[in-house]
Amino acid sequence: MNGILILTISGKDRAGLVENLADVIAAHGGNWEHCRMAHLAGRFVGLLEVTVPGDTQQELESALRTIPGLDVMIAAGKAPAAVEPLRQFDLEIVGSDHPGIVREVFKALAAAGANVEELSSRAYSAPDTGGRLFEAKARLACPADFDCDSMRAALEEIAQDVMVEVTWQG
Repeated sequence: MNGILILTISGKDRAGLVENLADVIAAHGGNWEHCRMAHLAGRFVGLLEVTVPGDTQQELESALRTIPGLDVMIAAGKAPAAVEPLRQFDLEIVGSDHPGIVREVFKALAAAGANVEELSSRAYSAPDTGGRLFEAKARLACPADFDCDSMRAALEEIAQDVMVEVTWQG
């Protein structure tokens, strides 16, 4: 029976890091399923889902921990259960960067029952003014009875409070 591993990786950025990781996974019969990887503050970081035959899982876990220059955390995953399909929405946030934006927006989403499926964000210098801008994009999954109108109204209120533009699609 196959096992599912969730890897969290971090290492000083260098050429060949992903290749080394892929080689170790393949050498142990593992299959690279899903991943998100990025450069953050001079490091290469990522999340990765791997399936591996049960008889080689322990060996793969040991080998992953010995890749030079790569910190690897391993958690056991499980096969997704058949569930009722959820409604999906895309959310985009853009505005002047300051502490609290993510906290306020996602606090309201959690209270309403929205689950974050994907999230990416960045802060960067505005081309015209040089001020810092914040941008986030999220994919949300919500129950079929999710109250979209109430959520839109709540997000509009939060957007005014934290001075950002929030776009909700779905």
